[in-house]
Amino acid sequence: MPASPESLNLRAFLAQVERGNPKDILRFKERIALDYDATAVALELERGRAWQAPVLWFENVADSAFPVVTNVFATRGRYAMALGVEEDRLIEEWALRGDRSLEPVLHDKGPVQDVVYRGADVDLARIPIKKHFERDGGRYITNGIIIAKDPETGVRNASHHRMQVKGRTRLGTSLHSRRHLWDYVRRAEELKKEIPIAIVIGGHPLMTFAGLWKGSMSIDEYSVAGGLAGRALDISKCVTVPIEVPAEGEIVLEGHILPGVREPEGPFAEFTGYHSERSTENVIEVTAITHRKGAIYQDVVGGMSDEHCSMLAVPQEARLLRALRGTFSNVTKVSYPKSGTCRFHAVIAMRNPVPGQQKNAAMIAFAEDISLKLVIVVDDDVDVFDDQDVFWAMATRMQADDDIDVIRNAFGAILDPSNDNGKTAKMIIDATKPRPDFSQRHTLPADAIARAKALIARARG
Repeated sequence: MPASPESLNLRAFLAQVERGNPKDILRFKERIALDYDATAVALELERGRAWQAPVLWFENVADSAFPVVTNVFATRGRYAMALGVEEDRLIEEWALRGDRSLEPVLHDKGPVQDVVYRGADVDLARIPIKKHFERDGGRYITNGIIIAKDPETGVRNASHHRMQVKGRTRLGTSLHSRRHLWDYVRRAEELKKEIPIAIVIGGHPLMTFAGLWKGSMSIDEYSVAGGLAGRALDISKCVTVPIEVPAEGEIVLEGHILPGVREPEGPFAEFTGYHSERSTENVIEVTAITHRKGAIYQDVVGGMSDEHCSMLAVPQEARLLRALRGTFSNVTKVSYPKSGTCRFHAVIAMRNPVPGQQKNAAMIAFAEDISLKLVIVVDDDVDVFDDQDVFWAMATRMQADDDIDVIRNAFGAILDPSNDNGKTAKMIIDATKPRPDFSQRHTLPADAIARAKALIARARG
């Protein structure tokens, strides 16, 4: 098993990134505006590809005392670095570690409580929460992991939700995923009880990965983080709510989701490339702000950015790979391409599929992930992470009259702007070779490719 990280905190991971390649962190000393600027920098870099999606570190943001770090999750290489594996093992390893768990270690206090604000001192304006896009309903926390406990069992859940600043101590949020936290709130409201929560902003990526994990409601997601890391997560008690948080987190907001209270929230720029008007309109009242000395505010680039989409794709690829291999051992790779918003399209590679397996695999994918609208099945000689290679397979191995199937009026993603009250169509494309004696691809010897790479590297200096 890969070595576990020395420290489960954000700053240790950023130092690891910088040691690996100093160019992977791009620092800005020049003052930037609170709203829009950081998002604009990230998206301009994506368009120009001048850098390979570096971490962006803004040292001087408006009048804030906190530096802002964003784009941490924009490359698969950094996901792999956090797990301690090579990039080509990322999805396999994530799927493998999904079953592992290691209980956290509780402490009375941790560095995340170096500075504490409560009562009249609580003011969300202390934190550089920004507006990311013009039509956003307000300033949004895009990297907040909400920690809550099942109101009946006490099992901890960690989940990502957008949060809009509504006042000094008030946030609006949407629980449109309709998963664990939404269920907690529904049951607590029936009992007319508040849900105590803590919002963690800034932590080691493995903590973030636990928040992206989807599994049984009976599993404590701090133990998932420990299983991913191979070492127990250190947690400490909050100061105003009965919740525990990662002891080495950067910033924590403590508070409650108010029962039966609804206020307008949104619109918000989503991974679809559009603003979403949909919201469950839940309300959070903040009772304390705690943070480390010299805390870093970690933001996620919103909209259809590399970072936002990768956070959707990578964990879902691991889940889907695991689900498919439960039936088909010849599934080799799975991809959720950004061209499909990393949510609506999937590509599945299979080794020597027998006739009919392609459609069965696609139907398993639709059952595993209701958001999927299109599944393309290819042979294992196709790079599922390269849209050009996938479209080449479609162009040369598919006939539309035989290799396309459409399922009408299925349930789909609520955030899909083209859906019809939640209903959507699902399409299967079989882009595998139609017969065993099919034409062979042209190739080069592996040693020639290695020599070519070395020649290019030397020519570039």
